[in-house]
Amino acid sequence: MAECSLAAARTDDPTAAVADYRAMVKALMATNGQLGMIGNNLNQLTWHLNKDGAWPHPDVVQRLLARVEASIAELDTAIAQVTEGR
Repeated sequence: MAECSLAAARTDDPTAAVADYRAMVKALMATNGQLGMIGNNLNQLTWHLNKDGAWPHPDVVQRLLARVEASIAELDTAIAQVTEGR
C-alpha cells in the first residue's frame, strides 16, 4: 500500500501510476503462482524418478532445474524492483 501511495505521489498522473503499480503486482503474483505450480510438478517428477531409481535423461532434468532457478531469480529481481520503487 505504501509503495502504491509513493508511486502516485511521484507522478503527474496518480491514477495511472496506481493502475500501473497494481498491474505489476498482479502480474508478479500470477508469475509467483505459476512458479509454485512448476515447483509442485518438479516435486512429483523427483518423487517418480527416485521411486524408480532411474534418471533416464539427467541432462534434461538439470537443464529444466536451471531454467526454473533462473526464473525464480528473475522474479526475485522484479519483486525487488517493484518494492524499491524502480
